[in-house]
Amino acid sequence: MSQQLPPEIVLEILEFISENDPLYKATILSITRVFPNVPANSLLFRNIVLEHADQVAQLTRRFLRPDWRDVVKYVKEFTWNAWMVDAELIVNLLDKLRSLRVLHISIGTTFEPEHLQEIFKSPRPDLLYLSLRFRPYVQKANYLPFLKGSYFDDTFTCISKWPQSGLPTISIIQDALDTSLPVPTPAPSAFSFRITTPNFAQPIVFHSLNTTLTSFAHSPLLTTCTALRLRIPSRPVAPPLTLLSSSTSALALPSLTLLDLSTCSVFGAELTDTLLARLPRLRHVILDNGALLRGEYHADDWAVFGKGCALSGVKRARERERQLKQARVAAESKPRAQAQSQAQAAAPRAARPGRKGVSTANISLRPSRDEATSSGPTVNPIAPVNLGQKIRIYPAAPSLITFATTLAPSIPASKHEEIREHFARGWDEGLAQLVQLRSRLYQSYRLGSVTVMRFAELDDEPLGGLVEVDNWDDNVETLNPPVLCFAGANKDAEHEAGCAHSEGWKVWRD
Repeated sequence: MSQQLPPEIVLEILEFISENDPLYKATILSITRVFPNVPANSLLFRNIVLEHADQVAQLTRRFLRPDWRDVVKYVKEFTWNAWMVDAELIVNLLDKLRSLRVLHISIGTTFEPEHLQEIFKSPRPDLLYLSLRFRPYVQKANYLPFLKGSYFDDTFTCISKWPQSGLPTISIIQDALDTSLPVPTPAPSAFSFRITTPNFAQPIVFHSLNTTLTSFAHSPLLTTCTALRLRIPSRPVAPPLTLLSSSTSALALPSLTLLDLSTCSVFGAELTDTLLARLPRLRHVILDNGALLRGEYHADDWAVFGKGCALSGVKRARERERQLKQARVAAESKPRAQAQSQAQAAAPRAARPGRKGVSTANISLRPSRDEATSSGPTVNPIAPVNLGQKIRIYPAAPSLITFATTLAPSIPASKHEEIREHFARGWDEGLAQLVQLRSRLYQSYRLGSVTVMRFAELDDEPLGGLVEVDNWDDNVETLNPPVLCFAGANKDAEHEAGCAHSEGWKVWRD
């Protein structure tokens, strides 16, 4: 009876078993012994996790066998979770796995930038999760990468060239140098050892982030990214991530809701005036082990920080109003410049005294003065079409829901509640100021002195990125302050309910 059970039904039953179950593959193998006609390869090789270099070599050899060539199409998730391996084997292996949905690569000292260029030179349209983890640190000085100018910046460039594919989750991490792990070196005495730390510069992973991150954030692939984890120790990444691109007027990371910039250099003003102001859909932010608030602890600093988070939409509105003003001035100056040039061209030119040359031509091959002066100042491409009217921007409500960061060791846990209270006070002050500003805009709109517009959503029909305001009261004064969590990334620590860390655990696969 069991031999007559259709294999399709058996496969559907096996789908209910979690792949995280430690007995998953053993269960699949046992089922294949009972039902030999079940094509279990689609389940056994769906998720491949390699942790030893010899496993990479063995799998590469098996994929070359004729009876294993069909197994390649079943692999949907691939993880290389170790640091020492022949990088060429990883490149060749991934070249065969073209339909991956999940890809995680641990990149140690055996990888060169050219290896990642080879891996990411061609798009992977089925990819839903991309994770790269760098650990380039060595125990012996090696300045060859520096002399060669060998950095991994081209990894961002290669990914930026991919077309839009619906990739929602990207994680790029450079491990921080762990100074607590000493390097044993021989002491002057032949019978003793001393423990020291390396006294040489470690290799640099990314060099010119100011240019590569900007193109990366504006790439077509990142338009659908909802969760981004970028950890590059002590590097300022907020400005290049949100900088307006010279090649396009579109915003960077328009769909991003979760951002993890732990270990990066991000200050409080950069979070409120840059990240929250230019990433309108950002809901959850994690900034562990960074430099959010420098100096000694002052409770009022958290009140100012909370107020800045509440007024992030005002910052973006003022930036856009400044752009509109510049475009309006440029549009108004163009007719005046043309009229002035035409008047100068129409005025007769006074003849100079003296003898006229016999070879003076009656015609000229030079362009007329009208044509030469017809080009005026260019208008900002993101400005609305109608620049004759005075336009004010309706500031958006704050989008931040959760925020996580680690505090200085000198701040005891007893101060956490005080910090939350001051942050909430500043948040409420910011909301009150936002309500007053919106009220003044509404009164000006009622008097007909200005046109009030808001930023367009992704599903709106925008006029230069703006649409008319259709809802004047969305009760922003009732918004609760974001959930603050200071527990760090350790899952065993005492976290706040619904904090940003818990939102990250739902997304990241580590």
